[in-house]
Amino acid sequence: MPPSDMTGSVQDPPRLPQAKDFPATGPFSLAAPGPRFGARAIDLSLVLAPALVVISLSIRDVAGQMQLDTPDWLLLAIVALGMAYEFVCIALFGRSIGKAMMGLKAVRYTDGLRPNIAQAALRAIVPWSALALPLGPFAFGAFLLVYGTSLAGELHRGIPDQAAGTVIISTR
Repeated sequence: MPPSDMTGSVQDPPRLPQAKDFPATGPFSLAAPGPRFGARAIDLSLVLAPALVVISLSIRDVAGQMQLDTPDWLLLAIVALGMAYEFVCIALFGRSIGKAMMGLKAVRYTDGLRPNIAQAALRAIVPWSALALPLGPFAFGAFLLVYGTSLAGELHRGIPDQAAGTVIISTR
């Protein structure tokens, strides 16, 4: 039964935003794929930079041959750092450093406010968990594929957005 107000009249359920409800350009418009991928590239470079330092320190000269001896914990550390980075940035500011640089912001799909703690956690866990799948060398491809799902649909809501109930908008 549809909800009713105090007078007993029936109210229509709240309608979720559609692409036509957002401006075509400018503030509050849906984020275009280019800036979204630019923001993701910036964020990935920030998360992966410490891992590259560890990898460079793991190169050993053994009997005249260079060998890479990466620690077993490195992948787990990358996943944990990536999740923590995404969670803290979205929970506190509604945007990561990459999103801020590209003029983007994550907002709740239903009302446009900053994502709550649970939504920030889902936005962080969903894409980074792809690296935990037993896919071997294809895990990073699965990780990128999860982010690539934002190209589909008129609202450009990828798997992390759909799981968390968020949408990415432009701030400028």
